[in-house]
Amino acid sequence: DLFAFLPYRLDIPSCGTETQVLRPVPNFHLTVKHRYGEVAENFCYFLHMRRLLLLGSMLSSAALAFSGTPHPEWIGKNVSLTSLPHTGRPTVYVFAQPDCAACSLQIGALSGLQKSNPTLRVTLVTEQNSIALREYLSGFSLKPTIYADTAGRSLQILKLKSIPAVMYVNAAGTVQGFYEGTLTNDETRMLGTALLAGKPVPRLTVPGGVGSSAIPIPGVDWAKNTNHLLIFHSATCHFCIEELPYLLKYARENPSLAIWIIAPDNIEAVKKQFSESPANVHIVEDSKDKDVGMKLFSSYATQGTPTQILINNLGEIVWRGEGFNVDNANPFDPGKLPLK
Repeated sequence: DLFAFLPYRLDIPSCGTETQVLRPVPNFHLTVKHRYGEVAENFCYFLHMRRLLLLGSMLSSAALAFSGTPHPEWIGKNVSLTSLPHTGRPTVYVFAQPDCAACSLQIGALSGLQKSNPTLRVTLVTEQNSIALREYLSGFSLKPTIYADTAGRSLQILKLKSIPAVMYVNAAGTVQGFYEGTLTNDETRMLGTALLAGKPVPRLTVPGGVGSSAIPIPGVDWAKNTNHLLIFHSATCHFCIEELPYLLKYARENPSLAIWIIAPDNIEAVKKQFSESPANVHIVEDSKDKDVGMKLFSSYATQGTPTQILINNLGEIVWRGEGFNVDNANPFDPGKLPLK
């Protein structure tokens, strides 16, 4: 998905996907046909080349910090819930494919970690144990155990959207860390060293990600409400419009929840869409900065709309969701949002 923001149609094989079809419109729907089946992305993407530039940075700089998606919801759970095998030894699971450039960076980092810690067990979770895979691995010093998840069951359970992904599991089979994205050499070594020593594995956060501090928003005081819900919304996004009645119903049912609507542009059209919203729904504006919405999109690393971010009264991000589908991606279903 490194090319998910090019303003034209592009079919490419990349990172476990067969095709990525892009459409030349201001906000567009990305359809991904995954090796494990078709994935419906209920999400409108904005046109920029951040991911492409990120890849260039990754290839040229080892100092780049992790910028993917932490999955703290898996910390403390047993790896058996994922259907992955575990032998009673500290293990790093890496989800990767030979045709993924970022995966090569991650496998290179794990090669260095295993070289300095020969007892570390690394399990490579991949589509199949093929000749091409073995030829690919011959270019690295890494000696992994290969787990061929031909049905993609572990990816479905973990709800992985992209690779590489790395999971750190202790000898008891308890998940100590799980990250979707590429860790740097230093991060890979830091987490792996702690895992082998039986110490708490440090948690990595990213700006706008779960576990990180919320970026300030004009007119918002986190301490005034127990729960704040940010909704990144576009007036022209089909999935945002689908989400709207469910969002407003949820707002009426939870009057103590402060809801903040953040739009990148077309603020007057957004105001019309929310003209009948309850008093706890607010449109974020700044009379001194007409571009505040777009700046917040960037600050919160928002890739498109709708995106939902839940923040507590301490200003900590506790949950993040992307997209909307009434059947399988509705954050307003009972119990979905972890309100305090």
